[in-house]
Amino acid sequence: MLWNRSLVMMDSETESLWSHLLGRAMRGSLLGTELEIVPGEMMTWEGWLAAHPDTTVLRMSRTAGNYGLDFYSDPDRFVYAWMLGGRAFSTTIRSLLESPTLNLDLAGTSVVVTFNPESSGAAIFSRVVRDTEHHFLATAPDRMRDVETGTTWSSVTGVALSGELAGSTLTHLPGLMSYRAAWQLFHPDGRVLRPSDDAVETGR
Repeated sequence: MLWNRSLVMMDSETESLWSHLLGRAMRGSLLGTELEIVPGEMMTWEGWLAAHPDTTVLRMSRTAGNYGLDFYSDPDRFVYAWMLGGRAFSTTIRSLLESPTLNLDLAGTSVVVTFNPESSGAAIFSRVVRDTEHHFLATAPDRMRDVETGTTWSSVTGVALSGELAGSTLTHLPGLMSYRAAWQLFHPDGRVLRPSDDAVETGR
């Protein structure tokens, strides 16, 4: 089923109906109950395998066509979105194509949003490493460098690959890809971030 142009889920135990964008039961005996949102990623198989070469796969019957970069042929139709401090935030795929790392200060939290144009994968991480806030710049489709130490990081996994902080891992926060119209329907007061909001560019 669809509700507000978005998927409705049903749990088999109580048959309550859940909004996948809100993670909240909207009808049934669990009305108002909220699921814990955990980080997840959506990208091409090639992009995932490059970042996680030892991955094994659960083979399932195909119910749709291939997911590829052409899905985002109109990058203004899609957003990468997340919640912080009870507030909704998003940025368009077009903005991420223009600036594949966004250093943001939102709701008392310092985060970096990353995007790999070769795999269409986006992620959001905390910018605090060892109690110090860092700022990141993209150096390759799947790499970034922090300004403070020059350490090179995977922008897909958040793992420091070389440099002073090698072996460190950024805290991965929950975020999701969504149709822009659907996200705005659920979060009409949500803030849309643009490259001009980047903390490195603005000096904040």
